[in-house]
Amino acid sequence: MKRIKLLLFFMLLFTINIFSATINVVQEGDPRTFDPHFGNDGFSLRINRLLYSRLLEKNHNMETIPGVAKSYKFINNQKIEFTLKENILFQNGDKLTSEDVKFSFDRMKKSPRIAGLLPPIKDIVIIDEHNFEMILEKPFSAIIDQLTHPALSIVSKKYVTNNPKALVENPMGSGKYILESWAPGEGLVLNRFENYFDTKPTYEKINIKTIPLATNRTIALETGEADIAFTLPPQDKVTVDKNENLQFMSIPSYSYTYMGLNLKKEIFKDPDIRKGINLAIDKEAILETVLNGEGKIANSPVAEGVQGHNPNTRNLSYNKNEAITLLKKIKGTSLTLATMSSGIDIQTAEIIAAYLKEVGIDVSIAILEPSIYWLKTNEGEFDMFIGSWGSVTGDSDYALYPTHHTNAFGAPGNRTFFSDKKVDSLLEEARETLDLKSREKIYEEIQEIIVANNSEVMLFYRDLNGALNKKIKGFNLYPIPIHDYSLGSIY
Repeated sequence: MKRIKLLLFFMLLFTINIFSATINVVQEGDPRTFDPHFGNDGFSLRINRLLYSRLLEKNHNMETIPGVAKSYKFINNQKIEFTLKENILFQNGDKLTSEDVKFSFDRMKKSPRIAGLLPPIKDIVIIDEHNFEMILEKPFSAIIDQLTHPALSIVSKKYVTNNPKALVENPMGSGKYILESWAPGEGLVLNRFENYFDTKPTYEKINIKTIPLATNRTIALETGEADIAFTLPPQDKVTVDKNENLQFMSIPSYSYTYMGLNLKKEIFKDPDIRKGINLAIDKEAILETVLNGEGKIANSPVAEGVQGHNPNTRNLSYNKNEAITLLKKIKGTSLTLATMSSGIDIQTAEIIAAYLKEVGIDVSIAILEPSIYWLKTNEGEFDMFIGSWGSVTGDSDYALYPTHHTNAFGAPGNRTFFSDKKVDSLLEEARETLDLKSREKIYEEIQEIIVANNSEVMLFYRDLNGALNKKIKGFNLYPIPIHDYSLGSIY
């Protein structure tokens, strides 16, 4: 009997140690805001997906799973009936109801930052505390995938009405974690929400530290300062593999990296100039140098694996002589190129500047902190910029509409200020096309038009990577760079 009790004691002790563990994470940047309806950058999305909940969610396999919605049913192609799970609490103890859902979507409509990704929702009609109808202005084929986006989080009507700006620095949702503290430029601490409505994560606390330099994130792993690190230099895989306590992780992503040309600038209104810039840059060399060959050359602004990707479009091959001919008229011109302060982006910018120097164009590189980068590229301040876009929903609508529709200039995602009436029309048609094959054909045509325009230098689809201490079990990378830090356990 004593042996059984002793065994049970150690089993209980072991369980408590796992369930109350603290995990230390290092990432490359800070969130811009804790208000989910006003932040669509990757760092804000990573944190806000933990602080808030959505009607529906995506797991690491990009499968749609229930969020606060228990079920949904299409009444017709413009009306969906939702039932909420019962006894869902916000982190201040208030119940989450249909009123909060209606308030949240009405509030989203007023945010220019997420206008490009908000579904065409005409109204939320409340039936009772746990049931409501979502009325669409028109059929929207991507509606279910779109509702999983972290920016479409449900917030508390009462909390926000009392202080409309409260969520910016004092977030309060119904998600897995509560913000304990935040030091801009340094990091933040999250505490587990003990009354979370779904499966409770094992980590009691998540410490997230900001380390912009990639090699220093690897060092943090080696020294034990970090349990998990993200966006490491591919070359550091050798270092990680040599350490018996560490494990390197990598997964093909839905992320597309490109150099955007600011089409508001007079110089890029000439199609020969745009084509010349594209021909002047050796994308294969960039892939090998910057990513150590880990990833693929992009052939479209829609990454491989995303629903609707066109496998038949082609990137322009490096052709220095043709580039010199096309760019002869602007030889000696100086252009600005903005990039965020991450190692890979900086290295990419430097290589591009060297290639353009060879064809007579001087490039001045501006290395910016993420918050400044977003602000200035949204406003179209620079001639060119190193950009990336991940299809958070796994669908071509999200890959293309925010980045190429005329209505999405600036903050929603269209930072090249690309505008084409045919593309606008096709994007809108695709949203209303419910037949999958017909929809894919529309997206294929859209990609053909964009690629032929040369409004951006398509660079690569990168593999997303990271590394962790082997004591972490059950963590999985997402194919989009907004991984769920709460996954797994410490053993």
